[in-house]
Amino acid sequence: MVGENKKFITNRLIGYLSPTDPHKDRFAWSGTYFNTCKAIEDAGYQVDWIPSYDKGKFFKIKLLFYKALHYIFYGKGSFDNSTLASKLRSQCANKHDLDQYDFIFVPAQSEVIARLKTNRPIIHYSDATVSRMINYYWFGWSQKAIKDANKIEQQTINKVSINILSSHWAAESVINEYHAPKEMVYVLPFGEGIDANKITPSSAYHGGRLNILFSGVDWNRKGGGIAIDAVKKLIKDGYEARLYICGIRDLNTEIGNLDFVENLGFLSKNNPDQYQKYLEAWHHTHLFLLPTRAECSAIVFCEANAYGVPIITTETGGTGDYVINDVNGYRMSLKATGDAYAAKIEEWINTDRFNTLHEGALKMYQESTSWKAWGRAFQRIVSEKLCSQHDDNFEGQITSKH
Repeated sequence: MVGENKKFITNRLIGYLSPTDPHKDRFAWSGTYFNTCKAIEDAGYQVDWIPSYDKGKFFKIKLLFYKALHYIFYGKGSFDNSTLASKLRSQCANKHDLDQYDFIFVPAQSEVIARLKTNRPIIHYSDATVSRMINYYWFGWSQKAIKDANKIEQQTINKVSINILSSHWAAESVINEYHAPKEMVYVLPFGEGIDANKITPSSAYHGGRLNILFSGVDWNRKGGGIAIDAVKKLIKDGYEARLYICGIRDLNTEIGNLDFVENLGFLSKNNPDQYQKYLEAWHHTHLFLLPTRAECSAIVFCEANAYGVPIITTETGGTGDYVINDVNGYRMSLKATGDAYAAKIEEWINTDRFNTLHEGALKMYQESTSWKAWGRAFQRIVSEKLCSQHDDNFEGQITSKH
């Protein structure tokens, strides 16, 4: 009976809706399209790509026209989260026979789901909601644009069969602000944005120079200034430390010239040499420092866990699903200064905590923040949904894991 159920569960054809081919594009949305697609296939499902974007000239002309209309009617805001975007982009997906699939998986793209024409169940995977992003990542939107974006978000949440979020922070918004039933909501953290077979964990810190990595493309939002202050304080207190800065295209010259800073620049994973340099940076890192001001679900946390690198970051957004206090790192208050970060790091050094945090990070990667773990959890969600009902139409409720 168990074997029969497993065949029933995994012998499924899934429509994967995305703007680029998730079987080929390894880097779109930080590799999330590619990695979720591979994880679903590794879990035993057959995956077909459903394009949600048209590369033709006529589509591009319409896109420019719709963007202009959005600005005229709604003022400042995101076109991608609008009714006009929903009308345009859903047309691409609706050209296909969506009802041929057992169910449809859609990462992000709320605007497409809102007007998707299908009788098949939809599984939506996202890292945030409009409500969470306003005045957190997105600022200065007009009230009309906010209202329109929230309408699209609500339509999407109402339409899907299963809402999967990359953090409890986002899941709580789906439940509390968009009123999705708890039994429809699951949390599956992101996985790493690098090839798992190329990961060789770093060694835990056991004295000597402390190699600290800061990685992010937005210096201010990622808390770069606090990271500098923290390392300055460590050095002032007599500790040998070096800060490696990665991801900043135009780092301030004054910061780059500091004697404890090594600027790695922006390293593209599309470039083999730069990608290798990025992997080597992780291999020699003892501590990942990211005093971020706002964060949904940073894939870089998954990479730190993969290398067994302890993380010190901020209590904000979805960080709590990737960094567990005193397990693989610590989440500091948003009010914490560089001196406070340095004090926590010194505490770890003086109490020999790095090896414990190193082991905790590796365990967290294996159990939660890897795409392999994601695939196992995804299969379990679908299995429970199917097995509890034995219904090809996915009717009925699912068991909540939130």
